[in-house]
Amino acid sequence: MIKNVCATLFLLLTVSQADELLYLASGGAIDVKKIDSKTGKLSDFQRVEFTLLSKFTFSRNKKFLYAQAAMKDNPKQVSVATYKVETDGKLTYVYNAPINGGTTELKTDHTDNYLAFANYGAGTATVCKLENGIFKGKEVQEIKLEKKAHAARFSPDNKMLMIPATGPNVIFQLAFDSKTGKVTQKQSAPGNSEGACQPRHLIFHPKINYAYSTQERVSPGVATWKWDPEKGQLTNIENIMCNKEMTGSLTTADLHLSPDNKFLYVSLRDKNNERDAILLFRIRSNGQLQYANRFPCENIPRSFCLNKSGDYVYVAGQKANMLGVYKINKADGYLTKVTQYETGKGPVWVETLEI
Repeated sequence: MIKNVCATLFLLLTVSQADELLYLASGGAIDVKKIDSKTGKLSDFQRVEFTLLSKFTFSRNKKFLYAQAAMKDNPKQVSVATYKVETDGKLTYVYNAPINGGTTELKTDHTDNYLAFANYGAGTATVCKLENGIFKGKEVQEIKLEKKAHAARFSPDNKMLMIPATGPNVIFQLAFDSKTGKVTQKQSAPGNSEGACQPRHLIFHPKINYAYSTQERVSPGVATWKWDPEKGQLTNIENIMCNKEMTGSLTTADLHLSPDNKFLYVSLRDKNNERDAILLFRIRSNGQLQYANRFPCENIPRSFCLNKSGDYVYVAGQKANMLGVYKINKADGYLTKVTQYETGKGPVWVETLEI
């Protein structure tokens, strides 16, 4: 009994003392910043430069980072660079291998054996094999979908690869074999035909069988999807418009759940640099959403993230070349701006990592 209590106290102490770092891709490089847990403010820790470093993702075990880049001897050849995440959070270059075309983002499956991405321009989805955590260029399969295939998301059970596609206004549903990395296209999940349309990013609720997507345009907004794990099927059950104007200047982009799963945050971009915001939604007991408030932010918040404790939001303003820091009120989810930092040109991806 005493041993169990001591072990629990040790675990709690270890968690409370965990450091957290922020990783930001901008200006063709990745900057690593230390996070002050008391203020949310940042300090420089490491800058990693490589040819055209851009969007990135971490392996599920947090031992590797994969970033879109380019081949040194041919900058027009898109690649994926693998970095090892050291025990202190710094990145060490490991390998760089070419891929067939660019991507809007990268994602590993739950086994960390495969890396998936969609090609927006070509309308394809690709699954690649990782060798001991390293991408060395081995492509398992490329499947033709439709142009404007955007994100890549593995279902919680790792049996499906979901590809939200803005133009076709569907989420392509691909059955995924985690032993071979092969995918088989199943019936697509259509988006709403009016109002908030064109799914862009997708996130699964970790506790209940629901998922949420940003609906990029027509009238931008957010959608709720019922998830049936037995059938591997998403069904669109709710669409909320963030703005009824159809001028095309407003689009939604990224979305994240709070760690306590009480709130959903969505980024709203404005080409006119007037109504950029982080939108707040409450998650009801039935899994559906209730709009709560909006918080002005940096111009074109293509990417943003919450830190692991759910105390802060970090917003990368792609056109502003700024990173905003916001304090979260955990009672109501509201945001208060803390500070703002200059970044490299066009910040496109930001994530945090506990070490």
